[in-house]
Amino acid sequence: MSSIIFSPWGSAKLLSAPSPTQQGEPEGSLGGAPGASEGGSRCDWCEQLTEPGHSRDCGHHVCKECERDSSRAGILSCLQCLEDQGKQLLNDLDRVRHPQVGMVAEGEALAAPSRRRLVVEVVQGPQEPRGRLDQRLDEVEAQQKTLQNIVTVLSREMGRREGARGSANGGSANVLGEAMARILYLEEKVAQQDTLLALKDVMISNLGARVEALEQTSYNGQFLWRLPDIGRKMQQALSRQTPALYSPPFYTSRYGYKLCLKVYLNGDGTGAGTHISLFLVLMRGEYDCWLKWPFHHKVTFTLLDQVGDRHISSSFRPSEASSSFQRPVSNCNIASGVPEFFPLCQLHAPEATYIHEDTLAFKALIGDTNL
Repeated sequence: MSSIIFSPWGSAKLLSAPSPTQQGEPEGSLGGAPGASEGGSRCDWCEQLTEPGHSRDCGHHVCKECERDSSRAGILSCLQCLEDQGKQLLNDLDRVRHPQVGMVAEGEALAAPSRRRLVVEVVQGPQEPRGRLDQRLDEVEAQQKTLQNIVTVLSREMGRREGARGSANGGSANVLGEAMARILYLEEKVAQQDTLLALKDVMISNLGARVEALEQTSYNGQFLWRLPDIGRKMQQALSRQTPALYSPPFYTSRYGYKLCLKVYLNGDGTGAGTHISLFLVLMRGEYDCWLKWPFHHKVTFTLLDQVGDRHISSSFRPSEASSSFQRPVSNCNIASGVPEFFPLCQLHAPEATYIHEDTLAFKALIGDTNL
């Protein structure tokens, strides 16, 4: 028995009944690869290696994407089966000999009216009404055109998707490049901000030191000098690591002489190793040009008893001939004062309270004012 089939790749074709040898073949063996296994394989529709998809009843393997697209388009038949059956129909037509047409030679194209009559009479026989057959053939050709339109739409959609994938990949690369450039720019800005913050910290530290120095600066000729951590400082003086310490500067008046103290905790000169030596240092000041030279004011040093009232004082008057009291030409003059200011043995006596909470305190008075 012969039947009419249609294919989205050609016009209506005739499929003859299978021969006895063909009837014994397993279903799905015609014109296609054996049924695909559930693992990764080649799709019989798009011929691409894909992930496991769906095996149809005919045995052909269809990938998930092709199956989804055919479902959206309303295609229920297997496209591979339609193509295989169309090829078989062409082979059968090549062997047909019709009394009105004659033998069709291989590769010879039939005229449209002869092809229509050939297909109709082979399917239904000459006794079928001609109008009925023409109507059925028109329906088949209309369905064929519909399928061709569906295939065209699917092909266009697949092309659009491929283009969209390429554009998405290119767009992602551009976005990634812009993001990396932005990150590098921000990292550079962060590094610059870190540098600025470090500079600001240094400036703040310097300003803090200057403010502290200004707060401790005296402008009335009296200066109180406290030495914390005196135990460690005494050890450094004994080891000659830091034999002398300098006090912050102070002034005799707001626009007066600039001075500072210098102490040798283990002594210097005639008091080395036996006494604390305390000296006055005349420094170059901002207002030296207005002052009277040489420096001639009386100087009084006092070691303060921080618990009792047994303060120890020593005074001297500057020598006008000494270079220590001339107008400074460098940052400071040579120190001058009392080498044997206070005996070390009395400083560490059990009853002595000059060292309190590991702190030693000195006072300097410039002028004739009494303590």
